[in-house]
Amino acid sequence: MKTIKDIAALAKVSIGTVDRVIHNRSGVSKKTKERIEKIIQEHGFQINKTARILALNKKYNIAVLMPTVESSSDFWYLPKKGIEKASEEFEMHRISVNYFHFDPLNLNSFKDVFDKLLENSFNAVLLAPIFLNEAKERLIYLDQRKIPYVFINAELEGANNISYIGQHSFDSGALAAKLMSLLINTEDDILIVKVRRDNVHHSTIEDRISGFKSYFNTRKTPIQIHEVILPKIKDQETINTLLHKKLTNHQIKGLFIPSSKVSVVANYVEEHKLKHLKLIGYDLNEENVHLIKNETIDFLIDQDAFFQGYEGTKTLFNFIINNVVPPKNRYLPIKLLTKENVKYL
Repeated sequence: MKTIKDIAALAKVSIGTVDRVIHNRSGVSKKTKERIEKIIQEHGFQINKTARILALNKKYNIAVLMPTVESSSDFWYLPKKGIEKASEEFEMHRISVNYFHFDPLNLNSFKDVFDKLLENSFNAVLLAPIFLNEAKERLIYLDQRKIPYVFINAELEGANNISYIGQHSFDSGALAAKLMSLLINTEDDILIVKVRRDNVHHSTIEDRISGFKSYFNTRKTPIQIHEVILPKIKDQETINTLLHKKLTNHQIKGLFIPSSKVSVVANYVEEHKLKHLKLIGYDLNEENVHLIKNETIDFLIDQDAFFQGYEGTKTLFNFIINNVVPPKNRYLPIKLLTKENVKYL
């Protein structure tokens, strides 16, 4: 006897779509509905009414701790869309998703919002632990309550998360360094640009930088690597002053921006017509796509932001509802985007 999950796999649709067909609800195309009904007839599917009643009567409260989404150009816009998509697929269950948003450039915001989350009771938590030490201190309380949690975007070694879904940040930084070595000469210098307000350890960013530096260190190249912090991304005058000061060093030919904020630097480069500078950054958003299409940005490294949110949420739901134990680490492919291939995404 096939389960709803089996039927969904055979029909190549979500579990939620099969459930809508079984209970004759709207939202499914005629072609898809006919395909699912045919598979159900062929395999003699019957609803386990007792199990279904028990499942539907239980309510699950899920917390999501993630940065604020201000516009569709934000990196976190896509993970949130993924979370929403996964939630739709589990709509047959009584699941309530509660968002706790923090400012990703503000350490105190992260602490305050996480503390607010801990004041409530949840069945599971999906979070991006981008501030390591502060996350570790608070995860203890989830462990004590035996609340399962999944990480996306950032890893935290030694934590009791049931899974991590995201990129291997160190390796992505090493890939960025290899690409940069192809763009500049060995006598050139590189500027790493960090965009943040607080002088704190942002795990994903720092791991990327470590991977980047490690690539050049192991090859003992004469390339010099400099760093600058842009603390106020909405203050163009401050950005211009800091970048101008650093770029008076005419040996600098490569710019590595280990975050989705690469557009902040690329806009400066474009405005000042600094076409000799090579830029490598991260993530697929509207502004970054525009800047890679006009060749201001040379390479973007994409980390499949939508899938992180989608798969992270599904992993949590399957764990608490279906007792499916996921792999501890699920590293996603490190995708490389250029002007030539970005239009196909």
